Amino acid sequence: MSDLSITDPQQDEAEIRRLMKEWSAALEAKDVDALTKDYDPNAVLFDACPPYKTIGVAGIKQVWQNCLPYFPETFKSEHRDVQVHVDGNTAFVYGVHHFVPTPADHPCGMTWMRISVGYRRIAGEWKVVHEHVSIPFNPMNGQAWYITDPDDLEMPDYSAEAGTEGTEK
Repeated sequence: MSDLSITDPQQDEAEIRRLMKEWSAALEAKDVDALTKDYDPNAVLFDACPPYKTIGVAGIKQVWQNCLPYFPETFKSEHRDVQVHVDGNTAFVYGVHHFVPTPADHPCGMTWMRISVGYRRIAGEWKVVHEHVSIPFNPMNGQAWYITDPDDLEMPDYSAEAGTEGTEK
């Protein structure tokens, strides 16, 4: 049953931003339970790493448990350009995310990633129902196109990069 109470979009946006900060803190602590506490039991994750789709909190926890051992001991989780759109019991968030590792040259910090997160208010609480994380790719050579500067929004010349290994943008 949907929550029919009157809501304040600004208050809802602030709540979602608070949840995102808690998510980042849980990620930095490598606390998988805290990381997924605001996920709907049937949430769907389209991650930048295989598998292309994970359904359910147990699977999402497993993705993180498999991934986190490869992270450095310490790192920060940084979001930028985050936009939050709320309409009643549904919210959509997008922006970019970056790991800031120590040491700085750790591979987890090579690129910014695009993120989109869908929230639904369920029983008065915001829950993640869908999350999508991606890195663009060069369609001419299939290589990941790393986002090293999220302010650089220039359209690349794909044909000029067709033979380039490890393309960076």
